[in-house]
Amino acid sequence: MKTLFLLLVVVSVLTCGCSNKPYQPKKKAKSIAGTVTFNDKAVANAEIRFSDSAHGVSFTVKTDAEGKFTVAPKDLPIGSYSTYITPANPKDVPKQYQSSLESPLILEIKEGSNDLNIDLK
Repeated sequence: MKTLFLLLVVVSVLTCGCSNKPYQPKKKAKSIAGTVTFNDKAVANAEIRFSDSAHGVSFTVKTDAEGKFTVAPKDLPIGSYSTYITPANPKDVPKQYQSSLESPLILEIKEGSNDLNIDLK
């Protein structure tokens, strides 16, 4: 009897809360785009890294020659994202924004259109 109870507990624990499905919010963004600038200059060819550790979501996108980027809404669900930037030239972005541990950038992806103009100071 004790073994049966223990087996039921183990099976219950293993099946509850386990899912291989990625995080899928009920509401989705319509569009996500923006520009990265520093001292009024476009930050070209930089990688922008978005991370939502609470939902296990992370995504990287690269800016073009004008500092612009676009993300497909399916790649970045709505939510809050800790964000840091890895520039092609380290002088193009202040050091604090280049570190996942130090960057103060928190970007919100909302339902609908998202115009993320990131002006680094």
